[in-house]
Amino acid sequence: MNVFKTGVVMKAGQLDETGVHALQRALAVGAVLAGVPVVLFGLWSNFSYLYLMTGASLTAPLLCLRRPKHFTRACAIVGLVLIGWGVLGVFLGMFLFWPAAVLLLLAGFASPRRHPVTAWTMGGLGALVAAGVLTGAAVFVWSLVISPSLAKPHTYRAATDPGWFRDGVGDAQERLRGFGATEVYGNESDQGSFLEVRFPDDLPPARRADLKKEIRRLPGIRWVELCSVRKCG
Repeated sequence: MNVFKTGVVMKAGQLDETGVHALQRALAVGAVLAGVPVVLFGLWSNFSYLYLMTGASLTAPLLCLRRPKHFTRACAIVGLVLIGWGVLGVFLGMFLFWPAAVLLLLAGFASPRRHPVTAWTMGGLGALVAAGVLTGAAVFVWSLVISPSLAKPHTYRAATDPGWFRDGVGDAQERLRGFGATEVYGNESDQGSFLEVRFPDDLPPARRADLKKEIRRLPGIRWVELCSVRKCG
């Protein structure tokens, strides 16, 4: 049986040479790009494999660019599954893939060949979603990576004997305030026990040196170093 389409005779099951429209391709590629920052963020978590698998699923529609019907189905299936997955994995951060899911849903049905006005409206909405993702990623990187790296450190971090912070912080706080310390607190983790001492940004270098020496004189202190803003805030 022959199928006539746009004046071209095509056998049933033959590939549609026109393929997926450029607008739909752009939205699908945008969905993949929207998932990249999320995957990179997830690589630092204990569930990195889930982020990688979820991010990989975004590329499925790109395998159907020569088959519009298959492309639409793939976009709809992956997009809806990601929305449901975001609800189930909300505490794992899977909801961060929702913008990519929305872009896939828009890509599946934004075909100018069938509904030009609706398709380009979806394209505009997709552009807004992509812009929001890029803006959010830029703000995140600036706030948590670039800005802390450029900021001048204002915290001394000292390694202490295990459990020292439970009894020694109070005395250390009173002792170090006279040397310019504004906050003194301790914490303990798998990496060890630490004392963190903050001081004003405008504290003169000489007084900073005196503060560091005084921290070293505290009992139970092993070493003292200047801690970066990214690490100690």
